[in-house]
Amino acid sequence: MTHFAAIQKGALQMGAHLSDKTIQTLVDYLAMLQKWNKAYNLTAIRDVDQMISLHLLDSLATLPFIKGGRIIDVGTGPGLPGMVLAICYPEKHFTLLDSNGKKTRFLTQVKMELGIDNVTVANERVEKHAHQGEYDHVISRAFASLQDMINWTLPLPKDTGDFLAMKGVHPDKELADLPSEVEVVDIKSLNVPNIQAERHMVIMVRKG
Repeated sequence: MTHFAAIQKGALQMGAHLSDKTIQTLVDYLAMLQKWNKAYNLTAIRDVDQMISLHLLDSLATLPFIKGGRIIDVGTGPGLPGMVLAICYPEKHFTLLDSNGKKTRFLTQVKMELGIDNVTVANERVEKHAHQGEYDHVISRAFASLQDMINWTLPLPKDTGDFLAMKGVHPDKELADLPSEVEVVDIKSLNVPNIQAERHMVIMVRKG
């Protein structure tokens, strides 16, 4: 199966109807990730089929949660899920933040080569980020514990914004340790094609 067909099939299995142009851009992004990964070790996953399921499809599973127009992906790494979401939602604006210069250089190159103009790449630590109180969603995938994520990103969402944390197994211990400034709105189980492991999305908001 071609990479195009694999992404298309996986997306459809999750109910995401992506245009051919969007899927082709995801294929191009994947090719760049493979190429750069050989030199810069951006992700431990080397096998391209695994990259499709563990990185691209896993990121696409977050599409239904992105309702607002301004999103920050904290600890984005090589753009997961932020760059994938930005490719799928050209009308929304994404800030991709990571303190690792190799990863943000890669993202800047992706943005330039693929013409993705709805992305701002921020090479900095999250607590230094200037745009506090401006985001509809603060999303993070495998970035840190829920407690650390909230402690570091608490000022970033708007009053109406939320925190979206992608997790593996249901994070009971982390939920018990959540700072008192936030409350959990929902925890959704994510079904990602070709991934046997559990996936959950934890949705949190700041308490008024």
